[in-house]
Amino acid sequence: MGHCRFRHSGSELGNAGPVLDATTHILDSILESADCVESAALEVARRAGLRETTLEHVGLAVHEITLNAVVHGNRSNLHKKVIVTISRTPDTLQIVIADQSKGFDLDSVSDRLAPHGIVEGSGRGIFLARKFMDEFSVQRDRAGWHRVTMVKYL
Repeated sequence: MGHCRFRHSGSELGNAGPVLDATTHILDSILESADCVESAALEVARRAGLRETTLEHVGLAVHEITLNAVVHGNRSNLHKKVIVTISRTPDTLQIVIADQSKGFDLDSVSDRLAPHGIVEGSGRGIFLARKFMDEFSVQRDRAGWHRVTMVKYL
C-alpha cells in the first residue's frame, strides 16, 4: 500500500450533519489502488458500525468502481490519478471516486438482468454498486474530473 497517500480532513459540516471521519486518497492508476480504497472504506464502515454482509457489499462496490476509474476511466495511464474521498456523518457513509476521464452516461450502461446484459463483459461493477449502495450518482465536476458518488445509510 505504499502507493496510497492519505490526507485526513477536519470536521466541517456536510449536508447530512457534521463530518465525523473524512479522508482523501490520491492514487496511481494501477490495479492495486482498488485494494487500497476498499481497505480504507471498510475501515471507516466498521467504525460506523456496519457489519457482515453490508460490509462485504460496500467493499465490493468500492473495489469495482475504483477498478472502473483505473481501467476504463484513466486507462491505466500512470500520468493520471484517481482521487477518493471517504467521509462519514452520523447518518451516512459517502465515497466519492474521481478519475481524469470524460466519464460515461449512466443510462447507457446495460441492464445486467436483461437477457443481453447477462452475457456482456462490462457493466457488472456499476450494476453491483448501484444494487449494494443506497445512492449512486455520476457527474463531471468543474475541474473536468469524472466523479462517482456512492452513499450508504447507517
